[in-house]
Amino acid sequence: MHHIIFYGSYLAIPFFIYLIFLLVKKKEKVYKNKVLFVLIILALITTVSFLYARFIEPQIILIKNTQIETGFSAKFVVISDIHLGVYKGTHFLERIVEKINTIEQVDAVLIPGDFIYYPQEDLEVLFSSLKQIKFPVYAVLGNHDTEESRQYIDEELQKALEENGVIFLSNSSAYIEQKNIRILGLGDKWTDEDDISKIDKFTIEDNVVVITHNPDTTLEYTNSIPDLTVSGHTHGGQIRIPYLYKKVIPCVGDFDAGLYDVGENNVFVTAGVGEIGLPMRLGIPPTIEILELY
Repeated sequence: MHHIIFYGSYLAIPFFIYLIFLLVKKKEKVYKNKVLFVLIILALITTVSFLYARFIEPQIILIKNTQIETGFSAKFVVISDIHLGVYKGTHFLERIVEKINTIEQVDAVLIPGDFIYYPQEDLEVLFSSLKQIKFPVYAVLGNHDTEESRQYIDEELQKALEENGVIFLSNSSAYIEQKNIRILGLGDKWTDEDDISKIDKFTIEDNVVVITHNPDTTLEYTNSIPDLTVSGHTHGGQIRIPYLYKKVIPCVGDFDAGLYDVGENNVFVTAGVGEIGLPMRLGIPPTIEILELY
């Protein structure tokens, strides 16, 4: 089904050419019929919007800076929801890695899950370009990585990514000694693997950054120990049709993309870089986030 959607979308190109043909070659007939003219113009606008959302915006890669007050200094790069597989492959990830490697003085790259979307290739090969990232990479899994219906179980994905230099944190933590920062990675919420009790082993004096795929996990926090939580999952709505896109964001909380204050906790939600459902983005291009903590 996903392949039909992916390749069937190319039919929009000949349809667009046909509409141009009607306007240019049969202009007298079209211009005399006002209803037909309006319909063709509307069809053109819709088709152009579709072509942009399908073929152009998903290939744009933005780099966005956000400053966050945490009481300590650090610089993180965040990418999420890569979703390699039926819609995007190795070449797109190579472009992401090339852009990451142009960023200076990065303490770590954080990836809050959803690496795959119906992959057809060997996972270790699919993610091989991650090995080229110049900085330490910490990651957790997302719902698309852990659902039992997926072709590849999470253990195989984790093994493939670890072979490519990714440090996995599954309700566990790592220590960045030069910055005195604890990175805590929580499991995915939809599989009930986000063990927030792991936060309690730290104190308010510790510098704690949490990675978790679904920002709804932060709604269950019982304290303000984390200085920052980094999540993905929302895609920023992916196709941002006004008043409609928020209704399809799969979160209980009112999350979209950007920085949120949940209780006394800083929560940053990235719009990610990949797509699911439809191979389209509109109004929210793939984004590499630079988080500058101070």
